[in-house]
Amino acid sequence: MSLSFAEFKVEFLRGLADNTRLKIIESLKGRERTVSQLVKEIGGSQSNISTHLKLLKSTGIVKSRNEGKYVYYSLRDDTIYEFLSKLEDMLLLMRRKALEGV
Repeated sequence: MSLSFAEFKVEFLRGLADNTRLKIIESLKGRERTVSQLVKEIGGSQSNISTHLKLLKSTGIVKSRNEGKYVYYSLRDDTIYEFLSKLEDMLLLMRRKALEGV
């Protein structure tokens, strides 16, 4: 069954709505990583990182390729960083306005 665009947006944002997943995305910037490499870099258990990668893959944020006994993960599209940068700018502006009572 195909998702509506609204449902797709919700699933995509759900993929970003976790600190570990954001760390994974940052770690994959411009390079491929295995689960073991990600565990070493960002911490957590192998099963936990694998679970997060599965969700990121299902949302289309991450892709994988097999090479021998290893699975390498990378970002499907590096424009995710532009999106995250704009999101951060927007959130900082909203927070500042909230603190100023605007």
